[in-house]
Amino acid sequence: MSLSKEKTRPSWQSKEFDKPLLTANYFGFTPITAPRITASDEEATSHCLSPRHFDATEKAALIRTYLEGNISSLPHPLSLIYRRPRQAGYSLHLIGIPSGIAEAILIRTAVSILNDEGHKNLRVELNCVGDKDSQAAYEKELQNYFKKFGGGLGQEAKESLKKDIFNLFRTQSEEMIQFRSAAPSALAHLSAPSRNHFKEVLEYVEAIGVEFGLSPELVGDKHHSSHTIFAIRSKGPETERAIRGDDFLAVGYRYSKLTRKFGFKKELPMVGLTLESTGKKTGAEKRLYRELPKPKFYLIQLGREAKARTLGLLELLRVHRIPVHHFLGKDKLSVQLQNAEELKVSHLIIIGHKEALDGTATIRNMLTRAQDNVAIELLPQYLKNLNI
Repeated sequence: MSLSKEKTRPSWQSKEFDKPLLTANYFGFTPITAPRITASDEEATSHCLSPRHFDATEKAALIRTYLEGNISSLPHPLSLIYRRPRQAGYSLHLIGIPSGIAEAILIRTAVSILNDEGHKNLRVELNCVGDKDSQAAYEKELQNYFKKFGGGLGQEAKESLKKDIFNLFRTQSEEMIQFRSAAPSALAHLSAPSRNHFKEVLEYVEAIGVEFGLSPELVGDKHHSSHTIFAIRSKGPETERAIRGDDFLAVGYRYSKLTRKFGFKKELPMVGLTLESTGKKTGAEKRLYRELPKPKFYLIQLGREAKARTLGLLELLRVHRIPVHHFLGKDKLSVQLQNAEELKVSHLIIIGHKEALDGTATIRNMLTRAQDNVAIELLPQYLKNLNI
């Protein structure tokens, strides 16, 4: 859910917005200033590795800012985006959503930003390493595989795998690529909860409509990443090619483990995506905005099918420049209705189970309670014609 504008923005909230920040706002993301990385953040993540795309220190800085800036007191779930402080690109984060809709929101938003920047031929790669128990079981199985079949590897490769067995997926030598081609899959070692979570993620990603596939090479860093690891890349030539880290335009994963380093007794659900590419911008796209679009409508969704349908609807409305408030991370109708009342919107857009199956939306006038049922593809024009 996007945060409402205040007369005086808090210090952590961004005061100007470029096109990617504007695009992300349509999906509920609030632009903030990039968290400053401190020595304490580096100390908190000293146990983590730093393979490309997996910046634990940057995420630690966000968690600390979340606590110190009193962002934790705001209504959850939270959707945040900022321009990265050290590299070009953007960092998107969802806080407080344990379900697979979080990964789907990040993927949908990143695809829209990349499409705007000229990347049209995109593919989403996914893998799941699961929870703590799943990762431990998988690590043990990989070590057994190495002991049984790694005798023919060169000394450098052996030393690398002894140091960290997951280097099997980080080294792009022909020797290592060939050896991992027959390695056990992380998916075969998922606990029941992790398996169910990944199934949910796949259902939502399928609803987005972008090409996707499974990539066992995506394993992340066991010290701070978990569950689904996902990446977005531009598809190569007609022939398939090996996936390399430098192909990725965006990478995302859950990093809830790090919250324990900041005093949380129970892991706080946190999932983030790093958008590496900023694309080729035209002069118009370089424009900076002082204000974000002000929504007049509130989108309510009820049930998994409705959430899946909503991902596409938000993109459709964005293309037609129709911003809406939404609380996609919440399931309860009462919470969404209360939020809509507080925001004083003129109309509700309701997607329930029946609407999701029929491809329609129910539009309710908040003042008169009159309702219309509208086909999704006709919704943008219907909303534009409302006399508000």
